[in-house]
Amino acid sequence: MDTGTPDFPQVEVRSRERIHIRTREGGVTLSAWRVELSVPRGSIVLVEIAGRSVYRGEGALLGATQERLSDLWRASLPPDEVPADNPQLG
Repeated sequence: MDTGTPDFPQVEVRSRERIHIRTREGGVTLSAWRVELSVPRGSIVLVEIAGRSVYRGEGALLGATQERLSDLWRASLPPDEVPADNPQLG
């Protein structure tokens, strides 16, 4: 999948999968999403902890800022799945 908009960088998704992770602070196993990218090369893991999204870069994306990983994550979503800035609750 090759996507890109003026707001987000160009990305090419290789795969997307649901994975299990553990954090240093927690004693439970959590579910997360992992997306592997061809462009840029690397992977991003997204986990939602206590109502906030936390991203972790892998490979060439290791050490990238939360803002950069968030932008790449959003750019990797299909156009109809990009989350709204003000989602409706209820």
